[in-house]
Amino acid sequence: MRLRSHLLLLTLATLLPMVVFGVTATVLISRREKAVFQRGAIERTLALLTAVDTELSGHATSLQALASSRSLTEDRLQDFHDEASRVLAAQPGWRTVRLSKANGDVVFDATAPFGTPITPTPDRASIQAALEGNKSTIGHLFATAEGYRFAVRIPVQASAGPYVLSVLVDPDAINAILARQRLPVDWVGVVLDGEQRVVARTVNHGQTVGLLAADSLRRALLSSPEGWFQGATLEEKKVYTPYNRSPFSGWTVAMGIPEDAVEAAAFRTAWLLMLGVLAAVLMAVVLAAALGRRISGPIGSLASVANTLTDNTPLKLASDTEIKEVNDVGQALVEAVRAVRDRESALRAADRAKDEFLAMLGHELRNPLNALAAGVELLRLSEPSNEKNSRTVEIIGRQIRHMTRLIDDLLDVSRVTTGKVNLTRQPMDLGSTVETVVQTLRASGKLDGHALCLDLATVWVEADVSRIEQVVSNLLGNALKYTPPGGQITVRVTRHGDKARIEVEDTGVGLSQDLLPRIFDLFVQGERSLDRSLGGLGIGLTLVKRLVELHGGQVYAHSDGTGRGSRFTVELTARQAPPSPDIPPPDPARPLDRRRILLVEDNEDARRTLAAALALHGHEVLEAADGPGGLELAQAVGPEVAIVDIGLPGMDGYELARRLRSSAAGKNLLLIALTGYGQAEAQRMAKAAGFDAHFAKPASPEELARLAEDHRPFERKQPAV
Repeated sequence: MRLRSHLLLLTLATLLPMVVFGVTATVLISRREKAVFQRGAIERTLALLTAVDTELSGHATSLQALASSRSLTEDRLQDFHDEASRVLAAQPGWRTVRLSKANGDVVFDATAPFGTPITPTPDRASIQAALEGNKSTIGHLFATAEGYRFAVRIPVQASAGPYVLSVLVDPDAINAILARQRLPVDWVGVVLDGEQRVVARTVNHGQTVGLLAADSLRRALLSSPEGWFQGATLEEKKVYTPYNRSPFSGWTVAMGIPEDAVEAAAFRTAWLLMLGVLAAVLMAVVLAAALGRRISGPIGSLASVANTLTDNTPLKLASDTEIKEVNDVGQALVEAVRAVRDRESALRAADRAKDEFLAMLGHELRNPLNALAAGVELLRLSEPSNEKNSRTVEIIGRQIRHMTRLIDDLLDVSRVTTGKVNLTRQPMDLGSTVETVVQTLRASGKLDGHALCLDLATVWVEADVSRIEQVVSNLLGNALKYTPPGGQITVRVTRHGDKARIEVEDTGVGLSQDLLPRIFDLFVQGERSLDRSLGGLGIGLTLVKRLVELHGGQVYAHSDGTGRGSRFTVELTARQAPPSPDIPPPDPARPLDRRRILLVEDNEDARRTLAAALALHGHEVLEAADGPGGLELAQAVGPEVAIVDIGLPGMDGYELARRLRSSAAGKNLLLIALTGYGQAEAQRMAKAAGFDAHFAKPASPEELARLAEDHRPFERKQPAV
């Protein structure tokens, strides 16, 4: 088959669902039109019922006003008869006003002189209903000498006993309401009383008042107080009927709508839609046949261009065709593939450059911090009794820790967002972990200016302990940063079903509604003063979100607005508590030993300050400024511990570690890597080179000294990070 035949078949196959859709849509739209008509008719019936109820309620209200007369409540019935006569004259819809006793006997009729005997009202049931329900009641239609009437009754308490005050109303008052609706001439509107008798009707009102409703309508009323059905009128005309019964009066309003009026709109819509579908199908077939011939040639030429665009084929244009657009598309395809290949290469190069830049940035920033940290430790140990110096040392130490945290966050956010973080999961108690972080912050003095409230339950999860500590620390740091001194911070750890939840709530500056959806985005922060006294890079919450998501959890932020505090919630999957391990008895206390330490560091300031700090801890420290010098010194003196910087001139720290491990002097040596490169890859390389421990700068001289003191020669520890 030729391409044109395929295009024609494709067009027909494409149009087949359209035809099916058109037929289906026709049916559905027809039903919808009918349903819309039905809903509108029911709503119109409901509106008419509301008008009828309003009329009846108006009669009851006027009657209630008359019943409040003092002459009635004081049992001065002749005076009340005169009042009722005056009110009757002012109410055109009323035919008479009657006062009846509880047994149905009529005390007086306002149209007759007081004391004239009156025939009891036929509708005594509504009198009892008014007394028993102690509320206004709408009676049923009944015949009188003057014609059909219905009663509106209310109970009255007088000194002589209970009465029922009634007004008899002509059904013409209800028929007037029907007339105001201006129903189409072929529609039938009807109002039925509680016994399903006609009170008013738009067709043959005078001949049908008092008759029972059509059989189909009465059957429908037995099944439901409102609805829509297909039936017949009293004249046996087939109609659709919407109807509603009033819960106030018990009366019903219904409409008889001719079948063709209901189905005409749906039928007309269906025909228009089907004609549209058929016209579209015919037009599509004609266009497919006409355009197929013009498309088939250029498509073949374009295919020859596309065949050259594979990974194993050099990019080139096929022979030119006679159609300019085809040549343009072929050239565009070649250029697009070339651009994609160039962009992929550039992105890979940019990613490598970014990783190298971050690694170098961390290295260059950590080196001076390492010297400062060692200097702070040196000052602390050398003059512990100097209070002024102690305060200065504390300030410097706090700022070093702050700078270190900023560097860690900056490097961490890159690794986390690119998925280069490996989690070491293990069972952990969230409550205990949060308490550990809080104790660390309390020891540093960061919590001194705030009220801290803890509610920590024991909840177990499977997670990376250090990363969860980082999450909690970042959330607490954020709360401390944005809560003024004297404010309160509440930390909760709870379990809800299979979810473990950490909540950090503060009474701080809060979050505006426009900031709340973006609070976890990178570099997004709340409003800052010009002096940026709150500090930070705007990446701590981004780290929180990424780390929580790596654990399969979620984090939410909530605030009632600026100045009303904020709440951050972390949810992780909870697990059962692990079995309690057997705890071995503690080792007997032993005295700390002095160690011979080799320090290999090319930064002179960092080397000297760290060496002095380690010496103040009681260790003998030997210094070397490069890799070859460190190797030579190690072979000469045989140190027990070696602290080696990775970025050394002459020979890097990895190579130095490998050579030390292969020598007799380094077989039982404790090797500690000290580096500005904090990435996981650097830690892996340090372990592979033979290091026992890896410290990112700035390292604590106190921790290094303690690790050296704990080292037992001839008992190599497992590598640690």
